[in-house]
Amino acid sequence: MVNIQDFISSSNVFRKFEVDDLLFIEIVCPVEDDAPSSNLWWHNNFFSYAIAGEMMLKTLHGEYVLKAGDCIFAKKGSIISARHLVQEDFCELRVFVPDDFIRSVFQKHKIPLNSELDTNADTLIPLETDEVLEVYFHSLLTYFRQEVPPSEMLLKLKFEELVVTILSNNIHRPLRSFFSAICRSQKPSVREIMEANFFSNLSLEEFARLCARSLSAFKEEFKNTFQTTPGKWLLEKRLEYSRYLLETTGCSIDEICDVSGFENRSHFNRVFKSKYGRSPGKFAIQK
Repeated sequence: MVNIQDFISSSNVFRKFEVDDLLFIEIVCPVEDDAPSSNLWWHNNFFSYAIAGEMMLKTLHGEYVLKAGDCIFAKKGSIISARHLVQEDFCELRVFVPDDFIRSVFQKHKIPLNSELDTNADTLIPLETDEVLEVYFHSLLTYFRQEVPPSEMLLKLKFEELVVTILSNNIHRPLRSFFSAICRSQKPSVREIMEANFFSNLSLEEFARLCARSLSAFKEEFKNTFQTTPGKWLLEKRLEYSRYLLETTGCSIDEICDVSGFENRSHFNRVFKSKYGRSPGKFAIQK
């Protein structure tokens, strides 16, 4: 899989501003570039503000339409698929924000943690856009039109402004709850991240990075959490999910293989038949 955040950071194609692990980026996604986004992942959270076009985002738990003026927050990890809904290039302003920066804003401004638990298991949290949020994102766009880039100090303040703006408005309570959950732990939950991203065809090193752990620490904590190895757990979860899709959708075998996280169809057929006694094709016919 491609780490789109690393790709953007190292590419000269996009207009962007970068300070430490903070990243502002203006992205244009051409209609002809539609492709399964299960091949993409990112290691930091991000905000996406749609400027033009219309995109359908699909996760394990639901579908979301993002059109001009809409804003959505994506937890670090991946979505299953994204496709254009109109014959128009999709343009967005994306703001990558790591967990540590969110914690630093809470600490700096002595913001109390939300007492409510984060019950949103999905990787995407839609945000209700109001005038304040719209003005904020349009103020960022003006920086991309200037010949001289803003100072690093100003950019950090703009990142901080976004987090404080979210925390200051009760209409963003689901995201505030998620931010509070981040602040309660110095490291993200291995269980939550793995449950939300098991379908992503990442290496163990990439899963460890997503969980903000070294590979050895990730393996040890994973074993203590799930009482099995990452490889065995991932295979079981992907097989269960692929069976669910076969039973409840009309997706093709190739589509199910892809969105369930299997590398190729031959491997998918072999392990599925070993577990359920029938190939995915026969299982779909006989369900």
